[in-house]
Parts: sequence; C-alpha cells; structure tokens
Amino acid sequence: MYPPQPPGGPYQGEPGPYPPGGPPPAPAMPGTAITVRVLMFVGGACGLLLGLLMWGVAGLAAGGGDVGREFLRGMQENGLPLTASEAGALFGLMGLIPFVYGVLSIVLASLMGRRSAAILWTIVVFHILAALILLFSIVTGGFGAIVPLLFAIGMIVLMLLPITRAYYGLGTAGAGPPGPGVH
Repeated sequence: MYPPQPPGGPYQGEPGPYPPGGPPPAPAMPGTAITVRVLMFVGGACGLLLGLLMWGVAGLAAGGGDVGREFLRGMQENGLPLTASEAGALFGLMGLIPFVYGVLSIVLASLMGRRSAAILWTIVVFHILAALILLFSIVTGGFGAIVPLLFAIGMIVLMLLPITRAYYGLGTAGAGPPGPGVH
C-alpha cells in the first residue's frame, strides 16, 4: 500500500496545477456567439431543405411523366423554354448552392465551441461570402434575398463585437500589455 499523498500535490507538498477547488471553469460562450450559432444551425437546416427541394424539382422536370411535362409547359408559358434535361440541370445547380451553404453553416456552427481565432475568422469570411452572393442576387432582381442578407450582415457584426472576439482569444483593439514605464 502506498503512503497517503501530501495535500496540494503529489510531490512533497508541491502545489497542484489547479487551485484546491479543481480546475477553473471554462468561460461561457457569450450571448452574441450563441445567437450566431443558433442562427447558423437554423439557416443551415433551411439551406439543406431548400437544396433538397430544388433537387426534387430537378428530378421531376428531368424525369418526364405527366408532372414533368406540366412543369416544363408552365416554364415555357412563363418565358423559359427549356428541355427536360436543361431544366433538370438548372434546378440541380440551383439546389447545390443552398445545400452547400447548409452543410457549411452546420459544420461551422458545430465548431463554434472551440475557442480559436481561426474559427472566428472562418465564420466571418463565410458570412461575407454569403452576403456578397445575396447582394448579387438582389442586384439581379431577387428581392427575396434582402432578409437573408440582413441576417448575414447581423452575424458578421455579432462575431466582430469585442466580447465575441475576446472569447475567441483575440481581445479588443488596443488591449495588451502595458508599455514601458507604465505600472
């Protein structure tokens, strides 16, 4: 049987690596980051569903049958005369964009618990790219992209707030060790 350990640490009374109460608790994720994380999970799920819906439409359009013929006829009546294969390719590509957004959004939201500057900047760049795509959509006449654009801009702002940056280890601008002669 081994002798009892001295209090404080395993080696002749040395202090342990943590205070007597155990390791310090990890800082809680700030509300700004939680908000972005929840919005990314919701937006990711919507992107996945929209992508799958568009792929279903692509399959109907390219598959022929009564539904496919009616769909193509409706598109021709509205000024978009496409063959079944062209319509399938168009809607397949249109479904790829929200689906990829959804996958990336869910993956990034899952990684937000890791406190790393790389995670923060990846999320910011992801939303900047999404905002640029949405802005292009608005310029070309897709006014339904205004609300998602506002959400993307809001998430960029929330990720760049000082409290969120500090949580991811970036601190605030101007914060750092005092200069020489400052005590």
